[in-house]
Amino acid sequence: MYLWLGGALLIAATLLVSGVPEWMAHALAGCALLKGGLALANVPAVLPLDEMKSLLQQIQSSNQKLTADFAETQKQLQQLRRSGLGNSNPARLAHQAVSDDCARYLAAVVICGADSIGGLNHIKGAQRDSLVGECKSVLGVETRSALTSSDIPLPTQYSAQVVELIWKFGQARQFATVYPLGTGTVKLPQLKTSPTFGFLNQSASIPEKSPQIQFVTFTAQKAGGIVRVPSEIDTDTIVPLGQFLARYIAREAARWEDTVLFLADGTSTYNSLKGVGQTCVDGSLVVTLGSGKTKVTDITIADLRSMRAKVNGAALFQSAYYFHPSMEALLRSFNSSTYTPFVVGPDRSATFEGFPVRWVGVLPVYDTTAHASQIQGAFGDLSYWYLGERSALSMEISREVFFATDELAVRALERFTV
Repeated sequence: MYLWLGGALLIAATLLVSGVPEWMAHALAGCALLKGGLALANVPAVLPLDEMKSLLQQIQSSNQKLTADFAETQKQLQQLRRSGLGNSNPARLAHQAVSDDCARYLAAVVICGADSIGGLNHIKGAQRDSLVGECKSVLGVETRSALTSSDIPLPTQYSAQVVELIWKFGQARQFATVYPLGTGTVKLPQLKTSPTFGFLNQSASIPEKSPQIQFVTFTAQKAGGIVRVPSEIDTDTIVPLGQFLARYIAREAARWEDTVLFLADGTSTYNSLKGVGQTCVDGSLVVTLGSGKTKVTDITIADLRSMRAKVNGAALFQSAYYFHPSMEALLRSFNSSTYTPFVVGPDRSATFEGFPVRWVGVLPVYDTTAHASQIQGAFGDLSYWYLGERSALSMEISREVFFATDELAVRALERFTV
């Protein structure tokens, strides 16, 4: 090592005497020292000037390439962190509605959207720049100053998390058949009558057994609402804000989907859609209490059994009861010391005489008040019902709606039908 160090100093001294600039002499001295450190034993103490210049150019070129490769690696790492590639369903803690990445994305869309309409002008300069800069980094729009709904679509993995959350809060998506609608209006075939099979005589002609088909038209209806968000936002609240938005939007979307599926009565409130209850009433597939019995407490176990006779045999095997959770009080009243038709498991799953009981929050509650012509519950296989969805949830931001209270308005919309 000391031998090569001496060689390096000798090269530097020789170059200074021959008129080579001092910076090049020091650079080449360091190069000789590097070669000495690598124990290149047969390198001469003094190299020709042309070879030294070529060597220096190679070092500079390699340094530029390393710098460019490092910058590209940093860029790819940032993109990987933002998109969460390779993990479409990231792990979430028990208290989290969606993953932190999804929460950041939802909050970033709101914050950048609010900034584009001047909704964050009240925040101090440095704090605002930090907040907006962090959100733009999450969205990958560091070079853009504005945000529109067409700029940043919700990535597939994040959209799936929000839909999964709707599935968690609502029963319509859990038990009905979710069908994606390719266009705004879709016609699906429905089997009106089944072909009848039977015995045939030998050599007799076989009559045609043709089922009758009718078409059901699915027209996607726009639904949604507005969420109030305080305008006082800082960088520490990005993830909590995203979790709040995801939970709030998913819960309200699930509640409205359940309401339409079970309670839509064909009026303008439901855009002329009819749900499970009204369809059963129109088809006379109902169990009506006796004269003068208009209270929930008037329902008997025989009435609940009669509901099962109204269902087609093909659907009976996968059927379940659908009631509001408070109806547990009525179902428990049918239990006695000798017979227990209503059973609740350790996981809160319930059965009534062997059929599952599924709790639906939008159905009428259990009380002692008279309710004439009220649909109290349902029984059947809900998978025969279709929930057609046109597109995923979309979000837009406005400041003018809540001008008086200095709040931001986040509008969430979806398009679906039953």
